Amino acid sequence: MKVQLGNLPHNLQQTKLQPRLEPEKGFQEYLKDALQEVNRLQQESDVAFTQLLTGEIDFHDAMIVAEKANLALQLTMAIRTKLLEAYQEIMRMQV
Repeated sequence: MKVQLGNLPHNLQQTKLQPRLEPEKGFQEYLKDALQEVNRLQQESDVAFTQLLTGEIDFHDAMIVAEKANLALQLTMAIRTKLLEAYQEIMRMQV
């Protein structure tokens, strides 16, 4: 009885992984993008508040935008706190 495994190449040694053409994003880039997104949400909240005062949008819509910005900022602050605690813990370690 012969078992076939679908469309696998006959010689697995010949298959090679192709290198990525674009470099991977580092931690710094992810952090930068996340902070820019939080900043964008805060700016949208400011605009929504101004529009609320001028009557361009409803109270409900302005509060949704403001709460999104608030949650993003709270999450950012929580992550910052955890990172600082981890850094302080590492600095307390004896070598």
